[in-house]
Amino acid sequence: MVTCVLMVGSRVVSSIFSDDKSDFAAYKTLVGQTTENDFGTLTLNEVMVDDNQLLLNATFEPAKDVNFDYQIFFFPQVLVNGQNYTVRNGGQTIAQSENTYTIYSSVKMRDLPQDELLQLNILYNDWNWDKPIPEPWAFKVEASQKQLQADRKVIAVNKTIKLSDGQEIKVEKVVSTPISTTVYVETQETTNESLNFNIVSESGKTWRQDSSYTLNEEHTKWGIRFDARYLTDKTYKLIPVTASDVKSGPAIKIREK
Repeated sequence: MVTCVLMVGSRVVSSIFSDDKSDFAAYKTLVGQTTENDFGTLTLNEVMVDDNQLLLNATFEPAKDVNFDYQIFFFPQVLVNGQNYTVRNGGQTIAQSENTYTIYSSVKMRDLPQDELLQLNILYNDWNWDKPIPEPWAFKVEASQKQLQADRKVIAVNKTIKLSDGQEIKVEKVVSTPISTTVYVETQETTNESLNFNIVSESGKTWRQDSSYTLNEEHTKWGIRFDARYLTDKTYKLIPVTASDVKSGPAIKIREK
């Protein structure tokens, strides 16, 4: 099983759910389920399925004797069709009023099933990943990825390049949806250092990745994700860079066929 890496501060998740300019409605499953325990009431509002990623939007109303603020995070455990595919779990808490908080979650996965309908078991069973919740908030949701599959673009790359530090990496493919674009990379050796890329459009516009995370325990398979980036041009350049945004290897041209 891949070790789950925890991350907070996923502001892009909140912007996707609240973005009025982009139409993400086709990719959302409205839930509206509410459960309650001694900590308070949690309502799961929406679930959005993306390429190897689930985005969750919930509302939390803490009980009167519970000390809660925006610095407390919930990291849900999610089973998809009864299986655990999670490799990374992140989120953000936003105070809407003194007693109401919006909980956004981004659950990164590997090899998410391509079924049109996914059966999700969602369990909010701890906060700040170190305080267990004795009676977790639990939800069962059937989420559709029909529209996502129709709009999903898979660009095969299968090119190996050598970086400036001598490391050889293979860019396997690029998957782009209206919600995000992900570059899938394999390294020859285990690396604990995040891999960094920029995407450059035909017009010269540059996008820097939003996250880089390992997909296996050996740290040889990586996902590099660009949030809210949908590749609509025919060709782009994929450029490896250092953490300080200095080019670290040859550019790779990616072209949609």
